[in-house]
Amino acid sequence: MMDWGEWAHRVPLAKWSIILAFSVIGAIMQRDMTWVGRAITFIVGIAIAVVFEEPVRSLLNLDGSYAAAVSAILALTGRNFVAYALRASKDPTAALAEILDIWRKR
Repeated sequence: MMDWGEWAHRVPLAKWSIILAFSVIGAIMQRDMTWVGRAITFIVGIAIAVVFEEPVRSLLNLDGSYAAAVSAILALTGRNFVAYALRASKDPTAALAEILDIWRKR
């Protein structure tokens, strides 16, 4: 089992900076959410970028030089998934109706 300190030394500072920057940008741009909602999306965006970066890179057969770009994309994508889930959970019936309207192109 890997020690957390050892793991933190393996992760480059540039990668963490990009993950944090894109998570902050995504959280700030969300105007229809409370600060608690923004904090939740920020934390989950970081978690998704950290956890899924290496498996996605392996799946797409990308080398290590793409780590920062994949992390940035995952940070924004993960944040967007959580933002959508939070919006849907406030009024699930309205969210479902909106999704169906979009699907039916009304």
